[in-house]
Amino acid sequence: MKLAARVSIQGLSFSLSALTLVLSPPLQASGFQLVEQSASGQGLSYAGAAAERQDVSSMWFNPAVLSNLASNQIALAGHVIAPTARFSDQGSTFAGSADEGSGGDDGATVGFVPNLYWAQRFGNHTLGLGINVPFGQHISYDEDWVGRYHATETDLKTVNLNPAWSTAINDQWQVGLGLNAQYVDVVLEQKINQSALGAEDGNAKVTGDSWALGWNAGIMFQPLDRLNMGLAYRSQVQHDVQGKVDYQGIDSAVSGSLYDMDASSSVTMPASASLAVDYHLAEKWQLLASTTWTQWSAYDELVMKYENGNVTNANQNFKDSWRYSLGAVYHASDALRLRTGLAYDNTPVPDKTHRSPRNPDVDRRWFSVGLGYDLAQNWTLDLGYSHLWADKAKVNYAQTNSLGTNTLKGKYDSTVNIFSAQMVWRY
Repeated sequence: MKLAARVSIQGLSFSLSALTLVLSPPLQASGFQLVEQSASGQGLSYAGAAAERQDVSSMWFNPAVLSNLASNQIALAGHVIAPTARFSDQGSTFAGSADEGSGGDDGATVGFVPNLYWAQRFGNHTLGLGINVPFGQHISYDEDWVGRYHATETDLKTVNLNPAWSTAINDQWQVGLGLNAQYVDVVLEQKINQSALGAEDGNAKVTGDSWALGWNAGIMFQPLDRLNMGLAYRSQVQHDVQGKVDYQGIDSAVSGSLYDMDASSSVTMPASASLAVDYHLAEKWQLLASTTWTQWSAYDELVMKYENGNVTNANQNFKDSWRYSLGAVYHASDALRLRTGLAYDNTPVPDKTHRSPRNPDVDRRWFSVGLGYDLAQNWTLDLGYSHLWADKAKVNYAQTNSLGTNTLKGKYDSTVNIFSAQMVWRY
């Protein structure tokens, strides 16, 4: 989500423009979406997630999975995400006579993403509940880095409550429907260039939060004994974010005009749709594949309204994105399943002029391995690991005010390692 503010100060104009992205770094799914919703799926790069019926964690990807579960279940999962996002400066420029600062920086932070799922059968119907984190990002730069007038802190925490229902129409068709109550909390900071006033940098901080509702639905179809197909959709979620803008270290010449105030913004979290296939090739081999579309173009235009009546409009120019994945499971024994997967994510960021240091998103490739092991009759442990490679993310990101233009020029070199674990109790 993006919050933007522009405040006039006695003929000067300082711009605060930020992409609000839970406790996690960049480079999971496209934009600031988090695909880490299942440890059993992690080992497959989430291939076939909307068609796979291994455990209740698949309900996030398709609620129709619930009616295919062989038992009532509770699953608890956690994902540690360890990224790097090193920025190399290649000629950034500043308005006025601002100091160049410390140059490049790595703003990526280690994060933790939790998931909790429950499923209970009631006759011909199955009810489920998922509690998880669908979007998020935390990027923290040094306060004197070269891009401080664009961003120093970006921190979005989200929680999604997803009650769901599913039933089987017949042996081949199952349907599911869910409601989503989604909460977001955001903190955004950046420095203000006051060099033209002979003053040190000021600080601007935006905070805000919101609750909003959405829905999701899915179907599963089994045309052959060995073949299962899934189609799932998640709606847009429209957030009306209420927050405020706080300033510190503002020069006395303009402090009477640049003051703390309430602010609000209407932000659309994107819709998504997935098509998945799960095919049991042989007794011990299972092949899975998925493709997922995310409607990032719906997030494109963002309007910010202020207590003093000012209104600003920002266009990130995001495009819709696609994710493709392919995976395999080897059933080594009745108790042990070995998994591996590959995936490709393409970014919604169109080019280097729209690549903000708050979300230096770029195309990336996944390689994953994992296992599932039945510790006892009713208990299963799932472990997964993924390594993500990203293309070099070139940046030529400019923000203009009446003093001139601050431009961040350079490139990001990024990788991510993800470690996932999950316990499933069948009762």
